[in-house]
Order: sequence, then structure tokens, then C-alpha cells
Amino acid sequence: MSSNRKHLLNSTIFAGLAAATLGAPIGAFAQDQAQDLPTATTAAPADTDVEELVVTGSRIRRNEFSSPDPVQVISAETGRLKGVADAGALLRSASVVSGSAQITTTISSAFTTDGGPGAQTVSLRGLGANRTLVLLNGRRAGPAGTRGAVSSFDLHVLPTSAIDRIDILKDGASSIYGSDAVAGVVNIITKRDTDGIELETFWSQPEKADGEEYRATATFGKTFDRGWFNISGDWYKSRALRVGKRDYLNCGEQYRTSVATGQRSDVIDPRTNSFQCRDLLYDQIWIYGYDANGDFGGRLGKLQYDYQGNLGQFIPLRPANAVPGYDDYPGSPPGYYVVAYDDPSTAVADFNSPFNLKSTFTPKVERATVFAQGGFDLTPNVEAYGEILLNRRVSKSDNYRQIWSYMYTEDGGDPFSAGFTNPNYFLSPTIATDRADSSQKVEYQRYLGGLRGDFPAAGFLDGWNWDIYGQYSRSKGEYGQDVVLADAVYSADGRSDFGSFGLFNANSIPRPTASCVGYTTPISNRPCVDVSWVTPNFLAGILTPEEEAFLFDYDVGKTIYTQAVVEGSISGDLFDLPAGPLGAAFGFQLRRDKITDTPGPIILSGNAWGTSSAGITKGKDTTKEVFGELSIPLLKGHALAESLDVSLSGRYTDVKSSGNDFTYKVGVNWQVIPMLRLRATQGTSYRAPALFELYLADQTGFPAQRAIDPCINIDQNLALGNIPQRVADNCRAEGFPGNYSGQGASATSITGGGAGVLKPETSKAFTVGAIFTPSFADLNVAVDYFEIKVNDEVTQLGASNIVFRCYNSADFPNDPLCSLFNRNQARLIDTVRDSFINIAKQTNRGIDLTINDRRDLPWNTTMIVDLQSTWQLEDKIALFEDSIADLNGFVGDPDWTGQLNVRFEKDDWTLFWGIDAVGKASDAETLDDVSTSGLHKYKVYNEFTAYHSIAVQKEWDTVRVLAGVANVFDEQPPAVSRGVGVGNEGPLGTADGQVGRAILASQYDYIGRKFYLNISKKF
Repeated sequence: MSSNRKHLLNSTIFAGLAAATLGAPIGAFAQDQAQDLPTATTAAPADTDVEELVVTGSRIRRNEFSSPDPVQVISAETGRLKGVADAGALLRSASVVSGSAQITTTISSAFTTDGGPGAQTVSLRGLGANRTLVLLNGRRAGPAGTRGAVSSFDLHVLPTSAIDRIDILKDGASSIYGSDAVAGVVNIITKRDTDGIELETFWSQPEKADGEEYRATATFGKTFDRGWFNISGDWYKSRALRVGKRDYLNCGEQYRTSVATGQRSDVIDPRTNSFQCRDLLYDQIWIYGYDANGDFGGRLGKLQYDYQGNLGQFIPLRPANAVPGYDDYPGSPPGYYVVAYDDPSTAVADFNSPFNLKSTFTPKVERATVFAQGGFDLTPNVEAYGEILLNRRVSKSDNYRQIWSYMYTEDGGDPFSAGFTNPNYFLSPTIATDRADSSQKVEYQRYLGGLRGDFPAAGFLDGWNWDIYGQYSRSKGEYGQDVVLADAVYSADGRSDFGSFGLFNANSIPRPTASCVGYTTPISNRPCVDVSWVTPNFLAGILTPEEEAFLFDYDVGKTIYTQAVVEGSISGDLFDLPAGPLGAAFGFQLRRDKITDTPGPIILSGNAWGTSSAGITKGKDTTKEVFGELSIPLLKGHALAESLDVSLSGRYTDVKSSGNDFTYKVGVNWQVIPMLRLRATQGTSYRAPALFELYLADQTGFPAQRAIDPCINIDQNLALGNIPQRVADNCRAEGFPGNYSGQGASATSITGGGAGVLKPETSKAFTVGAIFTPSFADLNVAVDYFEIKVNDEVTQLGASNIVFRCYNSADFPNDPLCSLFNRNQARLIDTVRDSFINIAKQTNRGIDLTINDRRDLPWNTTMIVDLQSTWQLEDKIALFEDSIADLNGFVGDPDWTGQLNVRFEKDDWTLFWGIDAVGKASDAETLDDVSTSGLHKYKVYNEFTAYHSIAVQKEWDTVRVLAGVANVFDEQPPAVSRGVGVGNEGPLGTADGQVGRAILASQYDYIGRKFYLNISKKF
């Protein structure tokens, strides 16, 4: 068995060769070790004994450079040439990934996503990370992350320095690999060919400050008579990118144009003579009161202090045409102006807090990894092998947020509202604070040990191979966050009905108060501090040390996820058929998953203001599976049938929590003539609900009406561009006035796991393709059609999404989403039901094209061209049978993406040029791109975007130096109009919103032009 290491190495090379024939990047087989092996265009002679190896997509050892399954290979070498230092970014360079929204470190830090803040996962075809199975060297890799929703492999766990290549199986494969392989399989293959010591450093420096990356790696490998061993240590650090450091991030412009002139027509802030920057309103006092008819509502304008002393140059102190008893305002101390009631006053409203400019767009990440693997021949027929992976990731984000309270005016009985008069009004001071930071520390361990070998040359099993292994992984994550203490807020603003956490009393108004000094908060047990809510400093977010210590705290939770796997398999030839041997593989897998998530004590107690309370998520599940696979040669050496093979696979899965199911897959591989091969597959897949989808502890949140109800202050929010026209129309159709205040008790949002209710997901996948490999050129062209249908998909919509998308639906009020919440007699949103549910189905279909070309040029130069493209034809999702939306072509879900890599090699020099392109997309089908006045046109689309990379590499005997530039032309992310819903259409949205004037989606670069240097040295 001393050749086993050679077998492993050759399997790595072979899979690259096979995948290139299938339509994989040429870089996968343009490696030194592969030069002497036959390729798709230089077939092995008939009498050559070609070693049988295992390729991604099958467990049967094959001796053909082909497979019925569409496989794409991403070479780590290509990623290195492009300046990619992160496994997630390497995967996002594949068109099967880049065509849909992905969870990146940036997006997971900005939104609530599976895996927790700082995590990054991969979702093939946009079907979700839970439906993409990630393997490490052909074996399941356990999940990692923080918070209760951990279920997917975190790509931070394995550094690019340890990766040789990544195989992507682009169709469903549950019958081969088990549950979760609905959209396909990502198989990360690690390096195994190091012999000696290798040191490597990487440095990436953006042209503009922030976003720098650093990496240092040391690897040692040794091959000896009876075995081999590799160990590598990797350190990586990326600096945070702050919002204020990029002009396309730091200002949320309206980005609209005049219909008459075509020129930009954004509101101009007269204080800067520039387009107004809009993000979160801050340093204002919202006003509520009774009008002359006795109706309670919110005033259109807000009180804002004149910090620069020049507001009087642009607007009056109070609206000039205010109607007494209807749209007048309370009295206030000197320096407070009413803003945001018309265009001129809105132009001077404060939207862009300095805290926003200091907040992180991309978090700081630092990780350290040790990866070891090896094998030892116990006997000539048996090898013991193992892997150890240890990883520690720390990520930090600096964020900001709003805080608000409610109080009476001074003559309404509140002594802390000095100078604010008229008892018919109530004040809601709203501030921005930078006390919203978060951090995560994830420690991941994975241990694998096994035995493999072949049976002695005797009997029925002569020539058969066997493999059995055990694997254990453990992810321990600690997550901390700044929190606002609810009992402190409610004590400080005079409310004491803590049974509902200071939500309004029966009359839905705050009650008068005196000083709270001497009072102790009931949960955080802190001496109360009189908070100066309406003073200019406090409104600006400048708090005294005593106020900060009283209102804020830091909460730390812990998540532990473990996975244990035992798997065994055998493979070989059953007997010979006229067209060749009948190959077979059989095996079993036992798997146990367990999660325990314990939120911090403040979240557990429900004392975090503006944040859902959560209980302890705890659950486990056991999966038992048996599987089999056959490779049946039907024809060989006939006219129009050089070969015709059929592959069959089946798997029986029994999940303790969800029952059992049988999945199958049928593949046809038809070599019509030497230069033309046709292939097709059809099969089913199965996914049992993840542990967090089953056992997530009930979470009860109390979102404020202002944070969840789009019908509040319709007129103002429509004028500010905060809601689309359709939302305003549907709110009015339900009878809400333009100044509806939403004043009253917060809503109750209830979410939790669906154990006992959720059904497993099932899916069907179909692919058909053609591969053209002419003998007159070193050329491979592969075209594949794919179609995947997922039934009973498990998802959670989010409380605010449920309400917003109900009112933004063309089928309002009959959209099924509208049945998931209710209003009380006061028309306030009462309860939103947001647990995990089985939605109807999701369908994704399209066409993949891959072209590989290798040509010898004059002057001993070789040109290697690799092109990948994916055309998405359909991306339909049905939350319910009668509620279907096709997201294809919407912003964040483009119908085309592609990559082109060109490499020139001459002696020890390599010149590389790469292009990553994202096609046009538009939300114009569902959004009005012209204002109701007809004067302004909104930009609800993104244009074609391409990012170029160029690099030069020189190699010596033991030294390699690479220098390059990424985003050569400093391409900025596409700009879209703010506040009209771009990127948020469809039931779940296709992009993740906006930041500054840019769309926020995983396809785009937010760092800008950067320079990178990679140096390695072998000893």
C-alpha cells in the first residue's frame, strides 16, 4: 500500500482532468504533475493500463475521463493568480455561485443570517446554503458558527493555502452523498504534494485605506517508505472597511433624475450644496398629539436642534402655513426647528449620523488554522489515514443604531421636558448611538480517522476496494453584542409596567414622572439615572458616562454544535459485460448532530430593548443511511456509440426527527463519436429540516410599531422615499390616514422551531448536456441544461418582511402573507407569526456553458483560456400554491454571470488576466420607476458590471513571486435609487438592500482597486 499516497495524488489530478472534459476550468489540469497524463484530447492508448480512481459525483472507481454528472473545478492556483485569499471568495468566482445572493462576511454581519455574524457559506443555484452539501476530501464537514441557526459549513474554517482545488457537482446528489445535497455538492480537495518545507506570505493593499488583507502560511510535508504526512499552519487577517472610507458607501443618495432633463434631481442639502445623504434619521424629536377633532396621530414634521446655527437661513422656525389644532407643533426651547414636513425642510433633516461613517461595512476578521493529514501502510493491503483541522476565527463589527423613548411635554407633567410646552403633545426623542458593536469567536475542531485498502487477489472480491472511517467535529462559538437595557429605558422615561416591558399602559400613552433617582431597575438591578432625552447633546448621541453606564451593557452567548459520522463503503467490478465491467459501490453512513445555543443572560431575560428575547435552543438528531451505485456499460465500439454507459444510484435515509425516504439518480453517458459526448441525469434529493429549524427556542420579540408597520406616517415616508407607492396605496385602501401615528403598544413577534410540524424537503433534478472535444484542437466546450424543483421548502420570512411584503403585494389583501399577522381594534399590529414553515416550492433552471482552450503560440508560449457562463432561465418561488414569483433578472439575482480567465505561460513566467462579469438586472417589473408627480425617474436597475484582474508571476527553483492588481479599473458597485424597494422585491428579496448609493449584493466588489503580492519559498 505504499503507493496509496500516489493513488491519492493521482485522484486529485484525475478529477481535474475528468472535470475539464466535463466543462471545468482549464487551470484544474494545467498543473505540472498532470502533463504526462492523457487528457480528453490525447486519449490513452487502448493497451494502456489506466488507474481507476474516484471522482466527485460517484463512489465507483472509473477508468474513463468522463462522467454523466456536470462537474466544475475551481483551481486554487487560479484564485491565487486573481489575488483571492479567502475560500468564500474563491467559490464566488464560479458562475454556478455568482449568479445568486450569497452569505458573505459582510452580509452576515449586517443582517440576521444562518451561521451568525461573520460567517460565510455557499449556496449553489441560489437554493440556500442548507441545500448545498460541503465535503472536505470527499467526506462531510460539520457545521460551524454562532447563534441558534447553525447548520452549514463555514468557509472561514479552511484557508485557501490548504486548498488544491474545489470540485462543484452541479446537480442534486442525495442518492450519492446523502441529505442536503439538493442543489449540488462542493468538494474541497486539500493539497497533498508538499515534500519538505514551504513558506508563503500574501499581502493585499487597497488603493484607498481599509480592507487590507494579510496571510502567512508554513507547510511541512514528508513522504517515506510506508506513508506520508502533511501539516500546515495558516494565519489570516483582514482589516475592517468603514462606511465613511468609500464615497459610494458613505452617502445614501436618492439617485433620481429629472424626467424633463435627464439630469440628477436629488434633494440638495443647502448646508453642503451637495446631494442630501439619507440613512437613519437621528437627533430629532418625533411629535404625536391630538388634533382639533380629537384624533390622535403623528405630526408630519419633527423637531431638530440647530447644531450649526444656520437652519434659520433655509427654513422657518415652524411651518408657515400650519393649521392650528391640526398640524401645529408644541413649543420648544430656543434652537429647535421643525424639519421634514416639505421638500425644503426635508433637505436639512439630519439623516447621516457621524456614527454611520465610522461603522464597519466589512468586519475585521482574524483567524488561525492548523491542518494535518497523513497515511501509514499497516500492511501491503491496508492503510490507516487521518486528518486534523483546528481553526479559530475572531470577527468584530462596529455598528450604530437608533434608540427612542416617549414622554410628556413639561406642562403635560414631565419635568425633564423643560421648555417643551402644550399638554396635547407627546414627544419621542430619537437618537443614534455607536453602542451597537458585536464580536464573535468560533473555535472549530474536526478529527477524522479511517482504514482503507483492497481485498487480497483471491475470490469474488478480487480487485475490490474498501474504506471505513469515523469523523467528529465540534464548533464552539461565543458571540457578544452591545445591548440597550429595556428596564433602564423604561425607568428613565417614567414607565414602570414591566410585565410588558414598559410598553404603553391601557391608554397607550406615557405617564408623567418625576426623578427616578433612588429607584433600582427590576432586571438589570441598576440604580436609576435621570436621562436627559431631549437635550441637544443627548439627541446627538453624546451621552454622559453615567447615562452610558446605565443604559447599555454587553451580552455574551455561546453555541456548541457537534457532528459525529461513521461511514463504510466498498467498490469494485461485479462481473464483465460485453461492453465492459459492471462497476458497483455499496455502503452505509451513521450520523448524529447536536446543537446547544445559550443566549446571553440579557437576551434570555428579555431585557434587551429593541431585540427579541430568546430561549435556549437544544436538540439532536440521528440519521441512518444505506446506499448503492451501479455503473453499467451498454455499448462500446459501435457506429455512433463509441460508448454508452448508464449509472444508477439509490439511497435509503432514515432520520429520527423526520421519517424516512428513498432517493435515486439515473445517469446516461453517450460518447457518440470521439469529439462529441452527450450526458443526462435525473434524480431526487431529500433534506430533513436542520436542527435549528426544528428546535429553535421560542423567541418573543416586541418590535415597535414604527419599526414594523409600513402604514405609519404614509405621507411623510412616501415623500422621503422610505416606502414604495404600492405600499402607500394599499395602506390607504385599508383606511389608514396619511398621518397615522401607530402610537401604542409594541407588536408581538413569535418565532420558533417547527418540530412535529415541519415536513422534510424533497426535490427533483434534471440535467442534459453535450461536450465537444475536437481532435484538431486542445479545446473543450460543454453546454448543460439544468432544472431543480424543491418541494415543501423550509424557510422563515421575518416579521417585518411579512408585513411589508403583504402591503407591497400586487394581490393585497389576498396574499397569503397577509394572514400571518393581525391588527387589534386600535388598528395596531398585534401579533406576527414568524415560525419556520414549509412553503410550496422553488424552481431554478438554466444553462451552463464552459469553454476551455489551450494553444501553443510562437516564442515557446502557451495560452490557456477558460470561460464559464451561466444563464438563469427561471428562479421561481411559491410561498403558497397561489403565490408565485419569478425572481430571475431582479437586482441581486441576475439572469447571467460569467468569468473569463486567460493565462500566458513562457518558461518560468506567467501572465494572467481575469474578468468576472455580472449581467444587467432590473426591478422595473414590480416597481414604479417614475415618481407619482411624474417629475422624477428612479434607477431601479443595475447595469452590466465587470471586474478585471491582472497578475505577473515569476518562478525560480525554490522561490515564486506573484504581483497583481484586482479590480484594475476601480469599478464601483452599481448605484440604485434609495427608498423605492430596489433589491427587495419578491417574497424573500433578491438582494440585501442598499448601503450608501450602492446596491448591497454578494456579486459586487466594495473594496475597489487593490494591489497584491504573494511570495513563497521551498526548502
